[in-house]
Amino acid sequence: MEFAKSNISGHQNVIVMRHGDRVDRFEPLWASTAERPWDPPLIHDGKVRAFQTGQRISSQVSFPIHRVFVSPFLRCIQTAVQVVAALSTVPSTDNSKLKVAIEFGLCEILNSLAIKSNVAPKDGKFDFSISDLEAMFPEGTMDHNVDMVYKELPQWGESAEGFRERYVNTLKVLAQKYPSENLLLITHRVSTILYKYLKDATKRLVNYCGCVDLRRPVLSKDGFGESVDFEVVTSHGVSFREHNVPIHDPGTPPTTIRAAMASSANSNTTDEYQNILMMRHGDRIDKINPLWLDTASRPWDPPLVQDGLVRAFQTGQRIRSQIQFPIHRVFVSPSSAVFRPLQKLSPLSAVDLNPHATSSKDVISMDKSKLKVSIEFGLSEMLNSMAIMPEVAPKDGKFDFKISDLEAMFPEGMVDHDVDPVYKEMPEWGETVEECTERFLGLVKTLADKYPSENLLLVTHGEGVRTTFATYKKVDTYDVEYCACAELRRKVSSQDGSTKAGGFEVMTSLGEVGIKYHSLTTTADK
Repeated sequence: MEFAKSNISGHQNVIVMRHGDRVDRFEPLWASTAERPWDPPLIHDGKVRAFQTGQRISSQVSFPIHRVFVSPFLRCIQTAVQVVAALSTVPSTDNSKLKVAIEFGLCEILNSLAIKSNVAPKDGKFDFSISDLEAMFPEGTMDHNVDMVYKELPQWGESAEGFRERYVNTLKVLAQKYPSENLLLITHRVSTILYKYLKDATKRLVNYCGCVDLRRPVLSKDGFGESVDFEVVTSHGVSFREHNVPIHDPGTPPTTIRAAMASSANSNTTDEYQNILMMRHGDRIDKINPLWLDTASRPWDPPLVQDGLVRAFQTGQRIRSQIQFPIHRVFVSPSSAVFRPLQKLSPLSAVDLNPHATSSKDVISMDKSKLKVSIEFGLSEMLNSMAIMPEVAPKDGKFDFKISDLEAMFPEGMVDHDVDPVYKEMPEWGETVEECTERFLGLVKTLADKYPSENLLLVTHGEGVRTTFATYKKVDTYDVEYCACAELRRKVSSQDGSTKAGGFEVMTSLGEVGIKYHSLTTTADK
């Protein structure tokens, strides 16, 4: 629709923003001891992301933000505090002109699809101390003269349709109330706004701190202000989702796949993603120095060379920098080639495997008990003459490992002694390739099903990575380099306390680094 320039008095901009990274998505056990398990705060990385988003808004948008409206949930309040702080760093910004108000209409959808019934208040009442929340903001920024669009929280059991209507109505009422001001709304399910104002919104996911920038012309007719509906101008942290594979918008940073929820208002389930990394060990000594075997007491269990330790450390750094989800558990083969680099890297292994520890300083203060490590016999080398030369293998076919000595190599509290190995014993010497393949694929699924809300790192051997990658990528894998990784992901849906998991797919950020393969696609398939 076009309007005569004389009728357009200006444009109004509204940025709708999702909160930052919430603690219960990265520490599943947090809710079990929390006083308010339905109101999780941000993790440190979530606060950093919120502040950086505020900086991006101040540097990239061409209009000032006049008012900030925020959901009363703690994660949204903490996000708004960081954003306001970032906006206040702009030299030309007068802090007294940036007004903040809490708005119940922006709160989370209040039903069991968004907040598990065992987490929600038993009486269905979500209590917020508004005065305490307002006190978190800088003095002078709260506008106490603003009446909320919704004076009370919705009733527990709110329908998807009621929630969608509430969100869109809150946006419209606030925009109409302040037609000459640009607004920032900090809330939860930003995708609902996309459904309303973007035709292909059903194919999109919104990252933590993802933003949608809406704009509309504000018209002037006979001295009275009129306006038209919004259009989406830009988005940040929003990605397409087609056949469960995200395709990022140009210029949009990768989404937090595990935490991003398929939040269609018509959905009956809560969808998340579980991530599994299968990693090969580093450079082993017998491949670099064949004479090592002549004097080794355990020639079938070679350690790494120094370059292998360095490669393992660098791979940990690469994992930390390229993935946007935390590693909760590490399962490891008992072999020295796999095990010793992890021990050598401690205590730095904790920070290198957790993207939410921001520096080596954080390693000293971080709770290492949150990163759990377990030895798993099912991740061991393929035990046949194709992988281990018969003259090198133990004569009696018994590969002995003293688990207590291996576990003692890790920092206190990191080993989870309550975990039962999937394979209680080493495989029998002479297992076939088919049996080895079945072992690795079965192990991945068993561990994933056992910990559906956690991301896992499985440190193993070349055959384990090759088998897993080839099966789920549907390719012929012919080479797996030292420290190569296969990155797998699957959707995990929760409904009424039950969990249903989809099939694995290979992701590309780590999934094809150090792995060489031929496509199985034939001419007839094209």
